[in-house]
Amino acid sequence: MVGRSEPLTHGDAPDWRRLAIEVGLAYVAAWTVGIAFGLIIAQIGVWHTGMPWERGALEVIHDWGLPEWGDRVMLAAPYTGTNLTMLPLAIAVALFLWRVRHRLDLAVQLVVVSVGSLSLNPAMKFLLARDRPALYPRRGMFQWASYPSGHSTLTVALFFTVALMLYRERGWRWPFIAAMGIVTLNIYSRLYLGVHWPTDIIGGLLIGLTWLIGTWMAFDRVAPAHVSAASREPAELPAGR
Repeated sequence: MVGRSEPLTHGDAPDWRRLAIEVGLAYVAAWTVGIAFGLIIAQIGVWHTGMPWERGALEVIHDWGLPEWGDRVMLAAPYTGTNLTMLPLAIAVALFLWRVRHRLDLAVQLVVVSVGSLSLNPAMKFLLARDRPALYPRRGMFQWASYPSGHSTLTVALFFTVALMLYRERGWRWPFIAAMGIVTLNIYSRLYLGVHWPTDIIGGLLIGLTWLIGTWMAFDRVAPAHVSAASREPAELPAGR
């Protein structure tokens, strides 16, 4: 697994100081990527009114529309990508992992990924202060400025972190499909509801991917080495099959 250069042996205490430094570097990298992408878009495009292709994309999505049930799904989808709901859930799962499963490494990782996503988003919104689209009435969940998309940042970082954990611990691959579905649903809902420019989404994804990779490489090092390698191997077929 990427990042596991010197795995700890079972019973070793994690090097929290080294972990904190690596997570800090991941945070700085995510911050730099987000600010840099925003500044680039501001220089080459129309920051507050959107580039022509962005307006065209929102028009196509608006004109296409959805049936009533689809509209309800779009209004509900953002709740899977906001820290209003996901941060309390992450904390609850972290407490379970820590107190019941005795996996402090996984518990801390979930909280760090969630809190990091939460803090990256509003600070960049305040500094770059991009107006939200005004092409159509905005609906659903939206606050502050438009860039970056906090839903994109959180969903790609948190849900793919969970998918990677389950793959490493259990050998499961289906969580990656679930994570991709949640990310895609959130992206489309934010555009459908008229609350983000497409470049807000791209910026959020870049921030989330940077945060995901950086934190995974840092925390993967402190995962117990007794995690079964067999869980990563395909199940053997019975003899004669």
